[in-house]
Amino acid sequence: MRQLRQEFPDIEFVAREIRRDSEGGSDSVEQIYNELEDLRDGLDGVLIIGTLSDYRFAFTGLPTIMVYNLFKWMNIPYKRFITDHYQDRILIGGPDYGPGRVLTAQLDRRNACRPSVSSAMFDDLVAKIRLIEAIARLRRSRILSVSPREHLAQVDYQGDVHSHLPDDYDKRYMQALKETLGTEIIRVEPEAFYKAVREADEEKAKQIANIWIDEAEEVVDTTESEVVKTAKSYLALDALRERHDCNAVSTHMRSLTGSGKTEDMFWPGLGLECGFKPRGIQAVCQDYPNILVAQLLGYFVTGRPSMLGDLMVDTFNGVDVLTHCGAPINPHGDDRVPYIIRSHAESPVRGTLNPGSSTGLQVKLPVDEPVTIWKVYVLHKKIGVHTGESVDGHSLYENLDDIMCRTKMIAKVDAAKVQKHFSPDEYGIHRTATFGDLREKIKDLATLIGFDVMEEDR
Repeated sequence: MRQLRQEFPDIEFVAREIRRDSEGGSDSVEQIYNELEDLRDGLDGVLIIGTLSDYRFAFTGLPTIMVYNLFKWMNIPYKRFITDHYQDRILIGGPDYGPGRVLTAQLDRRNACRPSVSSAMFDDLVAKIRLIEAIARLRRSRILSVSPREHLAQVDYQGDVHSHLPDDYDKRYMQALKETLGTEIIRVEPEAFYKAVREADEEKAKQIANIWIDEAEEVVDTTESEVVKTAKSYLALDALRERHDCNAVSTHMRSLTGSGKTEDMFWPGLGLECGFKPRGIQAVCQDYPNILVAQLLGYFVTGRPSMLGDLMVDTFNGVDVLTHCGAPINPHGDDRVPYIIRSHAESPVRGTLNPGSSTGLQVKLPVDEPVTIWKVYVLHKKIGVHTGESVDGHSLYENLDDIMCRTKMIAKVDAAKVQKHFSPDEYGIHRTATFGDLREKIKDLATLIGFDVMEEDR
């Protein structure tokens, strides 16, 4: 416990020890279990160290880590943790436990192992506690959503033209998000955004824009005034975020005024990637809460921001192509990679230098690194995930920088298998990409939150 408190100075461990009296009489199991039940709503998780003869402690519904303490008698129901039922049970009676949210770990209480092995056991436990910490941070998160669209994620589900989102989609989604993960979405009307833009400090916007321009490798086919417009949108979104006590931003705004005029058009990606994410505030364009939930979890677990993109699967080259007009300029969390500021690929006057050409971000992402492509599906209670390695797409495609969106993440994957899971009506057309192989962490996260995992390349 001393070591754990040193590793997690911001976590309060409410430690209790179950022990029998000197005559082997009654123990304190019931008292401690009742206390656990009383504290349930204020707890983030349960850590059980030692053998387990009272299974109730593992099936409270809270994220739980069951730690076997080597060497002890192993009366621990490992199979029950992952199968949710008994097939060949001999013992009868006892409670009918529901599905568990249990990860397992191990410690070397007798120091019987090599020091490197004992250390690895403790490090594994620490990593799993960090997952509970990430889930707790997600439960306390509030997402600012600003969009003129009727529904959340409306442009994600680009499936059968004869199908449409149900009228109560937003209500069902936000209720499911709150009930399963504890996260709230705060919807703000476009008029509040237009007002915040009018109130934004013009000089501060110019200062921010100049920083973004100075840090860029170059500025191509757009103008300083368009960068300033994006900076004003960033300041407006940040003001709304603070006003509504939110720690994440999701937006589909495309006009600074609502006038409908081309010269008032903008795209927010430059501000989201260069403004919010280096500050540790996760933000997505096009108002995709499923993507943003994944990005929040990825950041809470690894400290790395993620890229949102439209996913295309190329089975002949064996790659994913993830494309959008922006990506994190700090993909490892504490770094900076080169980027170019261009006009936005969706602007009707892109490349003309005219007002409304706006800004897009062409980010030069690292290659030859493991990458995880994934998404959280709140209504399905599922996480889809596959992994690959980032590659230089210029070796595969001609004129890549001028095809569709400005930034491309190209990843070598088992494309034929991934393609078979692609279903816009069910899962949308967008995914998020996080550097690093997070597959096992995501599978563990899914266990702790009670979601299923769809490994799209297996």
